Amino acid sequence: MLWTAHQVAVALALPSARAFHCRRRRLEQAGFPPPVAGLPDRWDPRAIEAWLAAQRPPEHAAPDAAEALLIARARGMLTTEA
Repeated sequence: MLWTAHQVAVALALPSARAFHCRRRRLEQAGFPPPVAGLPDRWDPRAIEAWLAAQRPPEHAAPDAAEALLIARARGMLTTEA
């Protein structure tokens, strides 16, 4: 099931769908998932949950998510140094 703007706002701890829409551009610039292709006001909850997990500091993330984040950061360092 896809999420509406209201459900996204709840997941982001925002007060309303309007608050989400006001912040949407900045969120997407920070890597927030865009709406599902062809559905301009519906989002994939799994993509949003993954994005939220990636935003948490490793000490607050689930063990698997923290490890994945550290690996991704390490890989990023390798590609920027090369």
